[in-house]
Amino acid sequence: MSTISYRRCKGTFTCKYLSFYDPKLKRNFRLPLVHIRLKNKDNSIRTDALVDSGATATFIPIELAEILELELPEKTSDAVGAGGTFSTYACEIDQIDVLKGTRIFCSIKNMRISIPKKLDVIPHSILGRDSIFWKNDITFRERKQHTIFRDPKKDNAKKIRRW
Repeated sequence: MSTISYRRCKGTFTCKYLSFYDPKLKRNFRLPLVHIRLKNKDNSIRTDALVDSGATATFIPIELAEILELELPEKTSDAVGAGGTFSTYACEIDQIDVLKGTRIFCSIKNMRISIPKKLDVIPHSILGRDSIFWKNDITFRERKQHTIFRDPKKDNAKKIRRW
C-alpha cells in the first residue's frame, strides 16, 4: 500500500447542503454533500459525496468502482452503517478531489477506501473521518444548511490557569 498524501488550499470554504431524493422514502432531504472527482489510472468521474463525521471510513458505491476499473480483492470484510451490516471490499484509489465549483480545495492521493459488495447499499460516496477530516476543521451549520471547511488549528493551545 502507498502512502496517503493530502493537499489543501489555504482558507475557508463553505458549501451549501445539496438536495437528495430518497426513492425508498419518496422524499427529498438536504444533506452535507460536496462535489468530488474520483480518479483511478486514466478513469475519472465527478459525483457527490456525503461528508459524514460518524463514518470511520471512506466509501464509494460499487457502480463507481466499476466505472473507475478499481481492482477489487476476493476477500471482503464487514462494515456497520446506519442501514446495518454489509460486506465491503478494501482497495486503494489514486485520487479524490473535493471541489468547490471547478476549484479543487482538497485532494487526497493513494486513499484506502471501502466498497460495498452489493448495489444500492449506499446512495452516495461517503467521506469519513479517515479522509477529509485530517486536513480540515469541519463545522456543520444545520440551520443555515452549510458545511464549513477551515484550515486546521495548530496545537498551540493556551496554557490553562489552574486556581
